[in-house]
Amino acid sequence: MRLDHDERRTELAEAVWRVIRREGVRGASVRGVAREAGLSMGSVRYFFGTQDELLRFAMRAVIARAEVRIQAGSADRDKLVAQGDAGAAAAQLLEQILPLDDERVADAQVWLAFTVQGTVDEGMAKIRREADEGVRQLCEKCVTDLAELGLVAIDRDRGVEIERLWSLLDGLTLHILLDLAPPSASRAGQILRTHLADLQHPIPS
Repeated sequence: MRLDHDERRTELAEAVWRVIRREGVRGASVRGVAREAGLSMGSVRYFFGTQDELLRFAMRAVIARAEVRIQAGSADRDKLVAQGDAGAAAAQLLEQILPLDDERVADAQVWLAFTVQGTVDEGMAKIRREADEGVRQLCEKCVTDLAELGLVAIDRDRGVEIERLWSLLDGLTLHILLDLAPPSASRAGQILRTHLADLQHPIPS
């Protein structure tokens, strides 16, 4: 029974995402989500007492999908490190949160809508801050791991490089989502890899 309960909550989160991609967060009312999921409003309220509870669950579910992608690639990244290609391993890790395929584009579109709504919804803002900290920690892990392998020049400030990498990820995401001279998936990956490779070179004087 618990599995069915969790599955239904996940299905409702997915219905929220579909509505948001079409209509924005404002369209993701209990009524709108119930219609999208083919359920009664009472059925939705059985799983989520309020619209806020439903939306915040759906927001956290986007984070969970990214975490699953990251975990799924851990063995491949370990192999890359063992083969002496830590830069590729770092890029592979960070690419899991970039919108480089249909699933990740859809997730990023929904996340951007939630982020905007978070400017007037403190509950969503709190979740967004938690997710931002998670991304910052991924950037910190990549820079630290590369530095320990001698792949970050000693004159580079690690704190600055973590912030630069984080900013690059945000910038690539927005360029893709907003069609600002959008790079292809391969081009975005190349930009990321070039940035990581540049870390081993001293800062130009």
